[in-house]
Amino acid sequence: MNIHADTTDIAIYVSAGFATASNFLDDFASKLVSRYEQAGRRVRVHVHFPYGDWDRTKHGQLTEIIRDMWHNAHRKKSVYGGKSLRELVESTRGHGQKLIFIGHSAGAVASIMAAEECALDGQNILAVIQIGSPRCAIPASLKNKVLYVHAMNPQNQSRDPIPRLGTWGGWSRTRFGIYGWNRVKHAPIHQLMLPIIGSHADYFRDHNPYLWENVSNLQTTMNAIWTWLQTLEKDVEYD
Repeated sequence: MNIHADTTDIAIYVSAGFATASNFLDDFASKLVSRYEQAGRRVRVHVHFPYGDWDRTKHGQLTEIIRDMWHNAHRKKSVYGGKSLRELVESTRGHGQKLIFIGHSAGAVASIMAAEECALDGQNILAVIQIGSPRCAIPASLKNKVLYVHAMNPQNQSRDPIPRLGTWGGWSRTRFGIYGWNRVKHAPIHQLMLPIIGSHADYFRDHNPYLWENVSNLQTTMNAIWTWLQTLEKDVEYD
């Protein structure tokens, strides 16, 4: 699915996670375009399924997700979801565009892997937003451009379980000159906890009963990432 204006200065790639319905992210993508258009910006949004949608076998998707997480932890290139997303970028990106990657769940793993390769090729990465993502290594070169969003249900204080998977850890030299395990060595700098009714699959719900204090989950998610993106762009302008 592509949602776009005639001329664009930002290309946004929204990636779905494991066993996701084919229309799951359409409303989010449409509202994201509306936000930018209201701000006088021209964007193109591509919704992508780096591991396939819910019509593909779950075993095949899980195998590829696990392999991509292994490759990420060992600083290797993706051969599955990240590669698929990178190929989409190469086939759709216009010259001079800024790129934004937004991924939900395993789609966030594919997003950071594709963004790293695009950055190494000299492409202009504006931001990477990980929503309900397993923990995966954030490249040092992108740390200031990554927002990690996870959720807590304010009704029962339960947290999205998927962000507990994976690791941000790595070996680091201590001040005594020996190596020790640093559990946040590759963690994102910018992190937000959102009040979401439901759990992992519900960040993009826009109807009852997914309302907290008269605000839907989708509005909460959208407002958080929109505010951060605007702050990020201002910081880039002043650098």
